[in-house]
Amino acid sequence: MPPPTTAPALCASSRDTPREPALLAVWRCLLPLWPLVAGMWLVLIASRLGLMVWLAPRVQAQNAWGEVLLQGLRFDGVLLGFIWLLPAALWPLACTLPRGQTLAWRAMRLYTSTAFVVLLFMEWSTPGFIAEYDSRPNYLFVEYLGYMREVGGTLIGDHLTALLGAVVALPLALWAYRRLTQWRAPLPRLHPLAALALALALTSGAALLARGTLGHRPANPALAATTADNLVNQLPMGSTYTLTYALYLARKSEDGGIVYGEMPREQVLREVIAATGADPAGFDDPAHPSMHLQASVPAPARPRNLVIVLEESLGAEFVARLGGEAVTPNLERLAAQGLWFERLYATGTRSVRGIEAVLAGFPPTSAPSTVKLAKSQQGFFTLASFLKARGYTSTFFYGGESHFDNMRGFFMGNGFDRVIDQNDFGPEVFRGTWGVADGPLLDAAHRAFTQTREPFFGFVFTSSNHTPFEFPDGEITLHEQPKGTVLNAVKYADHALGRFFEQAQKEPYWKDTVFLVVADHNSRVYGDTLVPVKRFHIPGLILGGPVQPGVIAETASQIDLGPTLISLLGLQGRHPMIGRDLTQPAVRALPGRAVMQFDKSQAYMENNEVVVLRPDLPPTLLRHDPATGAAQPAGEPPADLVRKALAQALFTPLAYRERWHTNAAP
Repeated sequence: MPPPTTAPALCASSRDTPREPALLAVWRCLLPLWPLVAGMWLVLIASRLGLMVWLAPRVQAQNAWGEVLLQGLRFDGVLLGFIWLLPAALWPLACTLPRGQTLAWRAMRLYTSTAFVVLLFMEWSTPGFIAEYDSRPNYLFVEYLGYMREVGGTLIGDHLTALLGAVVALPLALWAYRRLTQWRAPLPRLHPLAALALALALTSGAALLARGTLGHRPANPALAATTADNLVNQLPMGSTYTLTYALYLARKSEDGGIVYGEMPREQVLREVIAATGADPAGFDDPAHPSMHLQASVPAPARPRNLVIVLEESLGAEFVARLGGEAVTPNLERLAAQGLWFERLYATGTRSVRGIEAVLAGFPPTSAPSTVKLAKSQQGFFTLASFLKARGYTSTFFYGGESHFDNMRGFFMGNGFDRVIDQNDFGPEVFRGTWGVADGPLLDAAHRAFTQTREPFFGFVFTSSNHTPFEFPDGEITLHEQPKGTVLNAVKYADHALGRFFEQAQKEPYWKDTVFLVVADHNSRVYGDTLVPVKRFHIPGLILGGPVQPGVIAETASQIDLGPTLISLLGLQGRHPMIGRDLTQPAVRALPGRAVMQFDKSQAYMENNEVVVLRPDLPPTLLRHDPATGAAQPAGEPPADLVRKALAQALFTPLAYRERWHTNAAP
């Protein structure tokens, strides 16, 4: 009977096996690794080529085909260098073992299979992320993982095909990767000195690849920023790299984010204070340099209430009088009754960024919003804390779960008395993935306002205009088919807003209330420029019994809304907001300006000139055309504009880190 057959061993078992020539042994030690590396690299190359084909018009517009491919080789090397740094150091040593190489090979297969799946998953996820955020995956990719109910509903509603494809494709690809990278030939036994030399050589090579350059500074995304299109600049980098780099930058969150340059603190403060249009003599608190007195018109005989309706993702493209679709007839009807903003710009692309700008008057940084950071959870200035010191009660109304993005914690720690969220509504109201629909939410807020006798502040945050765009049947005539589109969702949100104001105007509280309707950010911030300025344009309207109709045609920022509201409420007091009081003619005579944060870039716009600040790169000038929304490169930026932009960018992390944005005595 023949002896039973067994799978070939990875190494000879006898210690007496004669050693083969050193170079041949080294080569055979490395042979099993090449297919493992090639499989990973193939994922990166195939994904990049697919994205280039998909985004061909944008790549062609920048004439960037060669640049994307060449820089892609660099950043593939960077990513693979990091992945293979540890195996490069350990595998040659495994080849010195007379026994145990089978175990070492299994460990190598587990490590590389895990890395392969991560690479493949990130590249598979990239088209959907680009469609939503016009960017390869960044910090938002992991930030949303804490809210799986909302995110899961959105993925099922908008990306079901990609999800189902991943369920099939990822296991199949892993099976193929493991099958094609099997290795059963015996491995050599390296001399320990040869193994050490090989480990040093491989580790040095992997480290050099990971560094990506022979220059004095390692490779970073700035090396790929060679065009005027932010997304095209990201195509050379694998999505695992962009996500990892975003997490690396996030470690700076508690310091306020990216530092775009240097400027003496005194000059930063001079520039920022001058930009407010307020009297510099009023900034007299050295411990809190932005604290100053805002003096308004004589106080009204009866305290005025404040209601802010923060509309989810209501960009200018949905408002006909701002050049968009005609799906907000109620907002446009109300615009004639109040103070309408023609050129109002959001500070960022997230709801929490809009909250910190509108509610706290706090400018943006590259770090996460102060709604989520540690030093701003108590004692941070908000309109609620300002009004609380004057006898107001403040309530936050939200259709979803108020713990989302730490909103409840931030609000309750900074002046709010009560939070109403989806848990306070009965089972009879319509609920979507993101919570209670706008109609019942605004109805609940209206009922609360009619029952409140003391001065109140109501902050209402809507959610119906959020993917997957769910709202009650039969409330509106659909703008288009099918039902679940952004235009239909905006039309429903506008319908709910119109009904709210119809109800409010019939109640006694109307004549003593100032209302602000404003978007948190635009619906989808994307474009073929470094900063898509057009997609930061949002509608804004202040109305109510005490408000005289008018139009603010100057460029304005969300951070200007807080000081403007304080004046319209007839209040005065000390606060740290650096926005502008746009009720003052002298302030409105200043050049209009807005601050915008986009991915790792920060933009400062004065009238139609935009300075873009990026890490490790010189400032760039764009010229924005409000008529078309285009923002094109425009040569060397003026020194005074760069100075203003840098001062704004440096002030905000300072204000956060040193707790300047705090409350003052009434």
